[in-house]
Amino acid sequence: MPHERMHGLMVSVELLEEDEKSVRVMLSGIPLAVANAIRRFAMNEVPTMAIEEILIIENSSSMPNDVLAHRLSLIPFTSDIDRYVPPEECGCGNRLGCDRCAVRYVLRAEAGDEPITVYSGDMVPEKPDTVVKPVSPKIPIVKLAPGQKIEMELYVRVGRGRKHAKWQAAVASLYEPKEGDGSKRILYVESIGFLPPRRILVEAAKALEKKSAELEEKFSEELRRAAGEAGS
Repeated sequence: MPHERMHGLMVSVELLEEDEKSVRVMLSGIPLAVANAIRRFAMNEVPTMAIEEILIIENSSSMPNDVLAHRLSLIPFTSDIDRYVPPEECGCGNRLGCDRCAVRYVLRAEAGDEPITVYSGDMVPEKPDTVVKPVSPKIPIVKLAPGQKIEMELYVRVGRGRKHAKWQAAVASLYEPKEGDGSKRILYVESIGFLPPRRILVEAAKALEKKSAELEEKFSEELRRAAGEAGS
């Protein structure tokens, strides 16, 4: 059970339960605002990977391009956030990205004499050994009638839930335990599938720490500037 002191309070995090999809921890000695920030960061600030750009080469299905693109963008991918970075943090300058900021997929499907359903597993990665794959190969995308065809290129990139809900890493809730101890809160995080729930908690804490450091630096810069103006 990790613990340390924060402003005179003994801070601790106790793991209550965990499985492949969710984690529940007891937070003790952590101000409510901070605990709630961790909850929000677990949903909106943890980097994940989803389809951001789609180049439609052919679409003779009954589904309009924009609807098809929207359905594809909502497919969650197992995310390799240790290798890939958001486009804005990559210096490649390539609109379609590079090996550091994008994973390219191709989707081709055509119905013969019988209608077919195209699934997430029909998307083929440019690099077969990539770990960035749909969390399930059985997510339906579109139905094709006989003779209909789709062909497109898909670019999977890193993003965060605050930019678009398709990158939202988890759903999370914060509540008091039954005993009603005001110094304790239970944080429940359920992964959507991009990352393991424990990793989501760690990344949320990292994001909060980074934001706090940035805010501290901005305050320090402003105070130094104000002190310089007052002394001139």
